[in-house]
Amino acid sequence: MKHILALLIGMVTLAAPALSWPTVYPTGTTLYNPERAYNGYTLFTPLNEGGDGFIIYLINMNGDVAHQWSVPFAPLQARLLPNGNLIVIGRNDKAETGRPGLGNYEMGGVAGWLVELTWDGRRVFKHIDLKMHHDFARLPNGHMLYLAWEKVPLALQKKVRGGIKGSEFKDGTMFNDMLVEIDAQGKVVWRWHANTHLNPAIDIIGPLHKREEWCHANSVAVLKNGNVLLTSRSLDSMLVIDKRSGKIIWRWGNTAYLDKTTNRLEIRSGPNTLGGPHGAEQIPAGLPGAGHILAYDNGMYADASRAVEVDFNTRKLLWQSAQPGIGRKHFSNFVSNAQRLPNGNTLICDGANGRFFQVTKDNQTVWEYINPYITSPQYQGAVFRAYQYAPEYCPQFKTLAPARGVAVIPPPNAVLRMSPAR
Repeated sequence: MKHILALLIGMVTLAAPALSWPTVYPTGTTLYNPERAYNGYTLFTPLNEGGDGFIIYLINMNGDVAHQWSVPFAPLQARLLPNGNLIVIGRNDKAETGRPGLGNYEMGGVAGWLVELTWDGRRVFKHIDLKMHHDFARLPNGHMLYLAWEKVPLALQKKVRGGIKGSEFKDGTMFNDMLVEIDAQGKVVWRWHANTHLNPAIDIIGPLHKREEWCHANSVAVLKNGNVLLTSRSLDSMLVIDKRSGKIIWRWGNTAYLDKTTNRLEIRSGPNTLGGPHGAEQIPAGLPGAGHILAYDNGMYADASRAVEVDFNTRKLLWQSAQPGIGRKHFSNFVSNAQRLPNGNTLICDGANGRFFQVTKDNQTVWEYINPYITSPQYQGAVFRAYQYAPEYCPQFKTLAPARGVAVIPPPNAVLRMSPAR
């Protein structure tokens, strides 16, 4: 009987996480402590694979829409500039033979549009590149840097290790990333090619990823010294590129590695590894943790996601967001990001679930918002990223209702203290 009871308990334990979301669940601001939260405006865009009526939302802490923009294409994400203008990267569905991201080479994060809009929605800049995907960064000189795709030459492709065997595209094609920098007129002034600088002995595709892409970078950010920070989903790592030489000078998180003694691929585990990460950035000067790297670890090997803060110089993991051991988990298997806020809190976008929440340094959740805008049967309210802005960030915020609102207190039994992750 003891063995049977143990088996039944084990079955229930394993089945519990599969319950996932209920059919009906609350949306909007579900928890809010105005005294401990950082009170700002949050910008986000629900993912949508097609159609029309694409809206980018700016909300206050109570979830009220403070401002919104409409665009004629499906936006991936957007960011505000201090002058109130909005930069948007989004999906261009124009068909082109051999185009990466669509048709025979369908891949996540396909874009093609990069535009800048004024506060009232007037377009002041447009750039089209059908190889563009996922992310962009605006440089201090006003230039734009974005991710694009190109094919991996067959001779190099044969040297690429890892990934799911035989999972290249049907014609055997594999893609890789390049970085493209354009000036204010859209002229290309700099390119970086991952084919030239990735190392097949180090940059090894993780065991859960297809071999359709070698790197699959999904975020790009510029460090204070001008170098470039990428997150690579396929390599389960963060990479730093020296802007002058193009060399990769820093890596963190790799799961797969080559054992030099046996010449076999092996797998690392533990808190210093990543699983399909997104949204890395360097914490800006003046904020708690300035200079450190903050990223969203999707946790594909742990089935549990987290935000991680890493010391760039020592490579030590300094902080991570919390996660319960079993049961209801914070887990986003794709998209998402994390952002350090001026009061030391961290905003986390649990993108697959359309959930944004603020946690304190001791991992207390002090604000939570669930995206109520279900614009796509496929994505079900998922959000690529969310960004929060200070009430004084741009002049136009002065015309909005205050960011700070009234407290939202859930029932006592709904509040759970999270235990440390992994």
